[in-house]
Amino acid sequence: MSDLTGKNIVITGASSGIGEALAIEAATRGARVAIVARRADRLADVLERCQQSSPESSMVVADLADLDAIDGLALQLIASLDGRVDVLINNAGVPKRKRTDQMTSEDVEGVMAINYFSPVRLTLAMLPHMLERNSGDIVNVSSMGVHMAAFGVSAYSASKAALEFFTEGLYVELGKTNVRAHLFVPGTTASEFSTDKPGNNAPFPSDPATTATSEEVAISLLASLDTETFVTYTGEREAQTSAKRNVDVNAWLANMRQVFTGM
Repeated sequence: MSDLTGKNIVITGASSGIGEALAIEAATRGARVAIVARRADRLADVLERCQQSSPESSMVVADLADLDAIDGLALQLIASLDGRVDVLINNAGVPKRKRTDQMTSEDVEGVMAINYFSPVRLTLAMLPHMLERNSGDIVNVSSMGVHMAAFGVSAYSASKAALEFFTEGLYVELGKTNVRAHLFVPGTTASEFSTDKPGNNAPFPSDPATTATSEEVAISLLASLDTETFVTYTGEREAQTSAKRNVDVNAWLANMRQVFTGM
């Protein structure tokens, strides 16, 4: 969507990476953004840049792992945008790079809380507001990890797969309304997400030739708001990879096992 003038957009995970790029790009295009993250100092820096183009933009510091606070967060966000949310972008997420036999139940529950339950809770809180107005877009950000079966990301991929299927169901159910659900699937992106994180194994080596910038990903996501298409990938490479996997899942998994384990 090239012109976002007059649109009110909520973006989670906006203190860095794709979320930061989304906030700045949307504000530059005329949107009023309400940005959410838990790192107040980083979020304030992003807000300052947004307000250069969109002075009425605002921020809410929140820990999305606190699921019981999501309903209150939704009310705060709606109020900050004068009662109207046009677009909700559930972008916040945490990586979890660990082999399954090295994970604890707390590891799994933690990644599910932020990557699945928090966007679902925020969607459930915002949806009645959008349905009452019969207008709105909900964008849930997934990952190519769902489509790759990469080594050491079973919990992370499961959290994003759950979000994908939730979004599919929502898309179908909203068919008779003017509220739309979108799934956005970014590929490898140059951001903090792909760097070393405490409690995670080292990130996979990435090829600069096939790694998108956060700004490129943000532009692709915002373009999806112009379409009725359910799923949008960062680019054609990601779309082709997903399609190839779906042709023969058994062959794909056998190849991935060979690549990562030699078996």
